[in-house]
Amino acid sequence: MRDSTREALSAELGRSLPFFLDDLDEAELMELARTLEGARTHQAEALEHAIDRAMRFLPWGLRGAVRKVLLG
Repeated sequence: MRDSTREALSAELGRSLPFFLDDLDEAELMELARTLEGARTHQAEALEHAIDRAMRFLPWGLRGAVRKVLLG
């Protein structure tokens, strides 16, 4: 199980894990993985909220085009 948790953390970080994480046990690695996932979710929600609020300042006709440029 430890290897799958380490692989999930590597995928979350987008790189190999730093050496100092070798000292963490399975429960700590899982907690770190959950924390990182929660932080990314929170960041995405905050970004979406900020974009929605910023769109209010644009003329209605430009909102779709600007949103498409920003979010792809």
